[in-house]
Amino acid sequence: MLDRVGVYCYKVKKGQEFNAAEIIEKRAELFNYNIKAVLVTEILGYLFIEGDIQDIIKAVENAHYIGKQLGRVPVSELEGQLIPTPVIEGLKKGDIVEIVDGPFKGSQAKISSIYQAREEITVDLLTSSVTIPIVLHADSVKLIEASEEEESEESDYL
Repeated sequence: MLDRVGVYCYKVKKGQEFNAAEIIEKRAELFNYNIKAVLVTEILGYLFIEGDIQDIIKAVENAHYIGKQLGRVPVSELEGQLIPTPVIEGLKKGDIVEIVDGPFKGSQAKISSIYQAREEITVDLLTSSVTIPIVLHADSVKLIEASEEEESEESDYL
C-alpha cells in the first residue's frame, strides 16, 4: 500500500494551474480523499499532487483543465520548486533587465544599484535620452543579459 502513495504529475491547461489545484483541494476535502498536498510551480502547465494514487485518480476524474497523468515524480526533483530563491539573488549591478510590471512595462533598463534588504533595485532606462533612476521591486524585472563586470567588494546597502 505504501507504494501507492507518492507525488504524481498531471498536465494542466496553461494559465489554469491554480484553478485546477483549487478543484482538487475542494474534492479532497469534500470526499475525504488521502491527498496531502497540491503543488503549483513556476513550470506552466503542470500540477503535482501528493497522496494515494487511487484517491488522486478519483479527485482529478472529469476535472476541468486537468489532462493526463505524466507519472510519479521523486520529491528530490521538486526540491528546487519547494525552496523559493529570491529573484534579487540572481541580479547584479550592470545587468540588463526587462521591466515586466508597472508603467514602464516592456522597457529595457540597466541596474545601477541593488538594495538586498528591501529586495529593491535602481535601474536606468536604456531607451530614455535622459538618465532617470527608477526604484523597482526585484520581482518587477526579468534578467535579459548578465553584466560582464564582477561586482566590487562594496555592495550598496547590504
